[in-house]
Amino acid sequence: MKKIFFLLLALTLLTGCAAPAPAEPEPLPDEPPAVEETASLPEPRRLKPISAPAVVTEGREPAEDYDLPPLPRDTDWTTYRINADHWVTDGPNIAVLAEDREADAVLYGLPLYANTSQETALIRWGDSLAEFDWTLFPGPSMTLPQIKGLDGGLGVNRLAVICQVGSGTGVSIEELHILEKGPDGTLTAYTFPESLWQEEIPKLFDTAELNGRTFAILGHELVEFHYEGLELDLESASSGMIADFSTEDRGGLRFRGAFCLSPPDSAMPCYVAETSAQILYENGIFTLQDFHLYSYDQ
Repeated sequence: MKKIFFLLLALTLLTGCAAPAPAEPEPLPDEPPAVEETASLPEPRRLKPISAPAVVTEGREPAEDYDLPPLPRDTDWTTYRINADHWVTDGPNIAVLAEDREADAVLYGLPLYANTSQETALIRWGDSLAEFDWTLFPGPSMTLPQIKGLDGGLGVNRLAVICQVGSGTGVSIEELHILEKGPDGTLTAYTFPESLWQEEIPKLFDTAELNGRTFAILGHELVEFHYEGLELDLESASSGMIADFSTEDRGGLRFRGAFCLSPPDSAMPCYVAETSAQILYENGIFTLQDFHLYSYDQ
């Protein structure tokens, strides 16, 4: 009898400790739930300097022994404006178009003749004289050329000459020439290459659309732009026809350009922002760095 009791007790204990049967697993969904995509702007990027060799031109000895006019007593802008007007309209003559008296440098426009469209600049720097075939007045704006001594820390060792070579509606193109003087007094011009602003700068441009807003992007800077009533191809970024140069204190140089887009299947330039960059020059190489982007709405 005791044996039967203990067997029944053991069966009861075993039944109480048994784990419940596992539940049937839920079937996996046919596809994972969709993740909502979040639009965002491109990651900002740090822009590296870009460089290109200068276009080199040796100055020519003057074609003749010119009778150079005296320097004007007044160095006001209007003086050179009047000189330029007489140079263009009053027949063959030589005119003082720009000067830097501190650097003892003068830019003369040599006589314009009816049988040639070539404009020639005569540069006097100290005792050195040299001719260069440069465009001095390209169009209706007739922006005056500029000449400025650049101080390399040991006095003026270079000249910067800026000449406008294209002007008009949506067009403002200048050339920058850096002049160096050889031991024998000869002058050599190192010209800022067009490829830097026409080809290399646009490679740094980005565009983006976000929540119905459109942005121009240059490195870590961006500006929003609007172009009402016109569709623009965001893959068509270029510098357009804007390339201006300026001199700064202590011999600094700066470039000012544009961020340009065009409609699909058209080359019509639509300017959406301005750009700028610092210019460095050394050993025949021009470098652009310190890029900035500006809104036309500022």
